[in-house]
Amino acid sequence: MIISEYGRTLNTEEWSPVIDVLLDGEQFVLTTHENSDGDGLGSEVALALVLKSLGKEVSVVNPTEVPPNYQFLKRLYPIALFDNKSEEAIQELSICDVVVLLDANLRDRMGSLWPHVGFSKELGSLKLVCVDHHLEPDDFTDVMVCENYASSTGELVYGLIYALQERVGRNLFTPEVAEALYVAVMTDTGSFRFPKTTPYVYQLAGDLVSKGADSSEIYDRIYNSLTSNALKLLGAALSAITILDNGEISWLFISQDMIKSTESKLFDTDLIIQYLLSVPSVRIAVLMVEMQDGRTKASFRSRGAIYVNQLAKKYGGGGHMNAAGCLFQFSSDKAQKILLEDVRLFLKQS
Repeated sequence: MIISEYGRTLNTEEWSPVIDVLLDGEQFVLTTHENSDGDGLGSEVALALVLKSLGKEVSVVNPTEVPPNYQFLKRLYPIALFDNKSEEAIQELSICDVVVLLDANLRDRMGSLWPHVGFSKELGSLKLVCVDHHLEPDDFTDVMVCENYASSTGELVYGLIYALQERVGRNLFTPEVAEALYVAVMTDTGSFRFPKTTPYVYQLAGDLVSKGADSSEIYDRIYNSLTSNALKLLGAALSAITILDNGEISWLFISQDMIKSTESKLFDTDLIIQYLLSVPSVRIAVLMVEMQDGRTKASFRSRGAIYVNQLAKKYGGGGHMNAAGCLFQFSSDKAQKILLEDVRLFLKQS
């Protein structure tokens, strides 16, 4: 394992509570947050491959579908979509003895899985493990490693696999594991350009490439695979961006009408927010998306010491200091009005 000279990493002893559960368990379900991203997906696929190699029964079951640009991960390991009609996924949850939640530290981020997981946990029939790197976790698991110094959950899972490898006494890294972890780390560091991209992270990425991850191919699969409908949505969205308050706030609302007219999908909105922070004067960028059920998804990005996770937390969300989100349980008109007032006040106080 690479030993970091540039900051904290967890040692084998610190990983022991997680490793104990992983080695004692037999039937596993791995999951991540709603509207999954590269970090959650890559982390769960990598850990699933490792656990499978240790002779465990492992299912990956997520609350929402895998976005098109991450579908290639399903060739490394099957990923099932959970809903209350998916009898096979419900069966997997009912018979497993360990659920591992990756890249989320709030129970509500588990979406439709939480009622089933919470019920089984109350009965004492399963253990719930969480590995994450976001701020301010809920207390709802049996074992949690939540380290916000890390660039990504993938960075933590990388260390976990090395610690597990030391415990079992054999190599657990394969080219497929390296590929999945590279996806996790690359995407959550913004292709190695976000502030938490330490020298250690570059070393880690190099180690994964040496183990078989093809960095060029992975980048191409994720960022050069937009559909024509996603491009239409991007064009419509860019023309609708509003710059407010002397250039300090960038604001975009994407309606269901916009999504339907371009024949795009909810996950096609995920890459748009990066454009809202491209104006140098902007301190807070806000992307709001109207969902089919009438709720409104909000994503925030910020520059410098502006803790947008605190803004998201007010509405039951969370995230990183400079990247966070939440879900409003009411109409988009009301959400836009309330949020704009709060963003302006929040910016004055920051």
